Amino acid sequence: MTTNKIKITLFHTSSSGSNSYHLYNAAPDALRAKYDIELLTSQQALYNRNLNNSDVYITTHGEHATRDDKINIELWHGFPLKGMAKMDKQETATDEKISNYWSNVDMIMSYSSFYNTAMNSCSGARIQQYQITGVPRNDALLSADGRANLIRAIPEYQDSGENIIFFMPTFRKSIINPDKIEGGKNFSNLFGLSEFSKDQLLQFLRKHNSILIIKLHPFEERFFSKELQELTTEKVYTLNEERLETAGLDLYDVLNSADMLLTDYSSVYIDYLLLDRPVMFLPTDLEDYRESRGLLLEPYEFWTPGPKISSQKDLQETFIRFLSEPEWYKSERSTILNLCHKYQDNHSSERIWNLIDSYVQDNTELIYHRREKSLQHWQMQQQVKSMIQGIIDQGHLAQGNEAIQNYLESNSADPDIFSMNGMLHLLNNDPQEAIHTFQAGHKHFPWDEDILYNLGYVFELLGDKTEAIRHYEEALRLSSRVEMTELLREKLKSIT
Repeated sequence: MTTNKIKITLFHTSSSGSNSYHLYNAAPDALRAKYDIELLTSQQALYNRNLNNSDVYITTHGEHATRDDKINIELWHGFPLKGMAKMDKQETATDEKISNYWSNVDMIMSYSSFYNTAMNSCSGARIQQYQITGVPRNDALLSADGRANLIRAIPEYQDSGENIIFFMPTFRKSIINPDKIEGGKNFSNLFGLSEFSKDQLLQFLRKHNSILIIKLHPFEERFFSKELQELTTEKVYTLNEERLETAGLDLYDVLNSADMLLTDYSSVYIDYLLLDRPVMFLPTDLEDYRESRGLLLEPYEFWTPGPKISSQKDLQETFIRFLSEPEWYKSERSTILNLCHKYQDNHSSERIWNLIDSYVQDNTELIYHRREKSLQHWQMQQQVKSMIQGIIDQGHLAQGNEAIQNYLESNSADPDIFSMNGMLHLLNNDPQEAIHTFQAGHKHFPWDEDILYNLGYVFELLGDKTEAIRHYEEALRLSSRVEMTELLREKLKSIT
């Protein structure tokens, strides 16, 4: 720990409405000078060897396990419309695992008192943990130049003043968990309609000077790449993670370009209500969805303030009516808006940073105490591991293995333990098991050059020069120590 500045780390895992992304970008200069504030993508977090040195973790998807020696702040990623965690009928995580995460969260940023109730039915946190601030991404929803940003995200689209419809369904299939399918959507077309004509849709869009932007959930983009490609025309465009990341944008930087929103069970509409624009709903598999996952907010008819669509004809007629009668469902939208959003401005990030600053200042002494305690614990661990390495170096392999197991009873496996365990297998003439151990260590700690060096060393012993060189080169790329860098260069020079 080389600095007295308190370090705040935010995790950015998606460009589809990341509260961390918007909060980071809204950090005032005074706080950037006061604290060490960083935003990490999933890949950056994976390769960040100093991640544990952060004092404050800010997450939106539970990206990093909460720890009782850190300040943990949860922004979450939307209003809970669907059942999740304890309220998801297909949830496999135990109550203990869910509770372990939420019990260590210091603050949960909230939309409203009603949000506290809905969210807490799923997480089981304590009411004191909730802070009603609004969420950062809605600041962008209310203030971004969405049309200009849409052109950046979809360069082939040239804004000619068309009506823009965003279609944003919730996910049914997840590339993360392909065996879990929610609802009973007809997957022969993206809309889940029993009958659908692409030609009819295109004629309709041309006639009414409109375009359709399809934004699927990131979990589903890979499942429907073929269908998206087939639908894409001069009137239908796909907005995905890749486009947003390439443009350096988030979904909420472009969402307010939409004149209307079409969705089903995605809670994006609850945010979109802040714009007071038409929302249309496509609950083609409502009963199946209720049975497979479940909805928190019932009755669905009340909580979804817009017409319910069951056919392509309904969709087109509804759109036409909204063009001539934009006030249709305005009263219903206002009711749900006021139930869900305490704040309806673009100052949520400001409120959150003020809270974070105040909370950190109130806990500064505790943070520095935790740092000192963590350093002492690390020094003790190094002494114990040095002793274990000495036992192994003396050839006492059984005792070394026993010492490692004793160490793991009160400590988590770290790169040193994986390296020592792997070397034990190698010294016991089991190079394949050594490789498996080093590979497991590399999966958990992909930034560690020692594990990569050890993998290269075993492959070299086995005569596999290609794999040896590959691992040595990767270790050299990641090396943070002069002596390791020199060793790896010598190794590569001798083997190539």
